[in-house]
Amino acid sequence: MILSATSSLVDGDKTPTVEMYLLDNPDIPPKMIDVMRTSETRYIEGSNLIMSGDSTNARRAFDQAVDLLLQSQWDLSSTPVLGSFFQDLIHKIQRDESRYLWSDGNGEQKPEPAVLDELEKLDLIPIRVDPMLRDAVEADILNTRYDIPVVVNESVLKSINFWRSRGRKIFIDGLTRSGRYREMIERVFREASLPLDLMYLAQVESLFKPNAVSTAYARGIWQFEKGTAIRYGLKVDKYVDERSDPEKSTRAAAHYLSDLYSMFNDWNLVLAAYNWGEGAVQRLVDKSGVNDFWSLASLKRKMPKETMNHIPLIIASIILAHNPEKYGLSLEFEPPLACDRVPVPKRVNLKAVSKALDISVDLLRNLNPSLKTLYTPPDNPHFELNVPEGMGVDLTEKLASMPAADLKADPEYDGHYKIQPGDTLTAIAARFKVSVEDLKAANNLSSPKLLRVGGTLMVPTKGTAAHPAAQVAAFQTRHQVKAGETLFSIAQRYGVAVAALQNANKLESAASLRAGAWLNVPQASAHLEAPSGKPAVGARHQIKSGETLSSIAARYGISVSALQKANGIQSPRSLKVGAWLQIPVAAKKG
Repeated sequence: MILSATSSLVDGDKTPTVEMYLLDNPDIPPKMIDVMRTSETRYIEGSNLIMSGDSTNARRAFDQAVDLLLQSQWDLSSTPVLGSFFQDLIHKIQRDESRYLWSDGNGEQKPEPAVLDELEKLDLIPIRVDPMLRDAVEADILNTRYDIPVVVNESVLKSINFWRSRGRKIFIDGLTRSGRYREMIERVFREASLPLDLMYLAQVESLFKPNAVSTAYARGIWQFEKGTAIRYGLKVDKYVDERSDPEKSTRAAAHYLSDLYSMFNDWNLVLAAYNWGEGAVQRLVDKSGVNDFWSLASLKRKMPKETMNHIPLIIASIILAHNPEKYGLSLEFEPPLACDRVPVPKRVNLKAVSKALDISVDLLRNLNPSLKTLYTPPDNPHFELNVPEGMGVDLTEKLASMPAADLKADPEYDGHYKIQPGDTLTAIAARFKVSVEDLKAANNLSSPKLLRVGGTLMVPTKGTAAHPAAQVAAFQTRHQVKAGETLFSIAQRYGVAVAALQNANKLESAASLRAGAWLNVPQASAHLEAPSGKPAVGARHQIKSGETLSSIAARYGISVSALQKANGIQSPRSLKVGAWLQIPVAAKKG
């Protein structure tokens, strides 16, 4: 697939393109437009590469797209149009990488595009319905018992036609795959007193793929977005994403569906709320005074097309799944996933487990789709690992002699440890195979009594000095990256160079930045004032309210032009209170 400069990688993506920026900002300088277009071209190259599986060259193209903006003659913080374009670019890169990129180095599970990506753009209107199909479906319904109300109308018949024709392959793939989970879903739904036919919600949501990811970053068989997942008790962190755990996510879905039924008392509205959101459906019901889904769907421009299609596609799935042969669909369900759940209180590497059980790592990954790396999570004594049925006892016995995984060998480990109740410096040092003195020096601890539960310790890595005080002193603090932040904005906040921030954290490019990650912030190159109290040259200066380039230059005894050149300032009006300036060393006279 080749994308034009104005296209989006994902259908429905609303992030602006260069052409959209030009519509809103017709006065953008031509040279800036060239930079933006070249950057966007590199980004599009990276998008095509990452979708084709070439992650190495995709990263290179993404880096080039970002660097073109960072290394341009314009200051992003004082050029709103370019700064906004930069933020949109970072967002698109992060989105593409989260959907299509995984690292073989740490074993991260590869996300699969959810079926919704195709169904979101489905148009049922032009699909024609054979009158004979209507007669056959109506006769079928009279002789079949369903768990939720099933109606036959044009939308349902068109959905049946879609599943039997253009959508035939994905429909059969999904139902075939459902065999792995049907028994488990039926058991959970019976426990929750839910209609069993609701399981076909998962056919439309994900084709029963545990690692399916939608354009809205919903994940798993039941396509939970992160906020809803956490609300219903699923753990989502850098080690596990329980939205991809078939049984745990099914229990969460059962709880959510039960809550929705308590709100609407109508299964069609429940399914609409599951797709669109309970708040949106409730507002439409309140505003219109209508509480029937089909009547609500007929209200022009009130409900998203995806939601209007959602319910007929589910009902069509239920009808076809009950009698697939009658509709020319040859199905053979995959066998149920049979496994033992083994408590794994310590952190272990799946490679070690696979070797101990003489099974493949891939099999372990398939049985444990919620694991985001090749390691079980640390400090989670309740974590359970799925292994092939009959191997649970064997693994339990072998775990006792299996060494705990070294956190520092895990790419997900960021060099810090959160202090738990009962922890001592001695125990933590032993755990990470460092000396107590190194641990104290790395954290500037004068006494073990300074440990506080919930606090974070920096764990020195192998190869550091016995007393790495000099190394620790090189960092003024740690900063957790927030959504929307860039290396440039963080560097400005702490008065350090972008390059210094990259070097301190071994970041290959600005595009490597991820919200939630921790950064080491190096010390500024010099203090604002010299020890004597006199202004220092070669230092950095934070702009205060009321200051101008002229007043700052005069203070340090340098020219305004030198100050502008040292900081790439095009116009004095670009000064921002709180920003940092590099103060060049004044040229020696004579």
